Amino acid sequence: MRLSSCSALQTFNPVLPVTTYSDEDFADSRFSHGERVRVLLRHPTYGHVMGEAEGTCAAREKDVEFETPDGKTRVKTLVWLKDMSGYEKPHPNLPDKTKEVEDAWFAEEALRKMEADPLDGISFN
Repeated sequence: MRLSSCSALQTFNPVLPVTTYSDEDFADSRFSHGERVRVLLRHPTYGHVMGEAEGTCAAREKDVEFETPDGKTRVKTLVWLKDMSGYEKPHPNLPDKTKEVEDAWFAEEALRKMEADPLDGISFN
């Protein structure tokens, strides 16, 4: 899957595996389907941790290719979190307003176990 400003028809790749929203998606992950996790919320430009939210792992897609705002192509593994708490994104139409989000895709590297995690504090930028 490739995420960019192009239309969905131009970027569709039928060879990629389909997300099953089941344990099968997490077969080679350190997380499991239905597991409650923390997600580190980083500043989009500078990368420092600005906060933390929680969510439940619902699906996982490997090797998702996307284009950054500066035109670079990156590939990441994404995890769909649902039943989120503590995550707000800027409101699209109102400055200085945020909107609470209940589900979203996050890079797997931003996720942490609810209990102590040996990867806490390690940056993957």
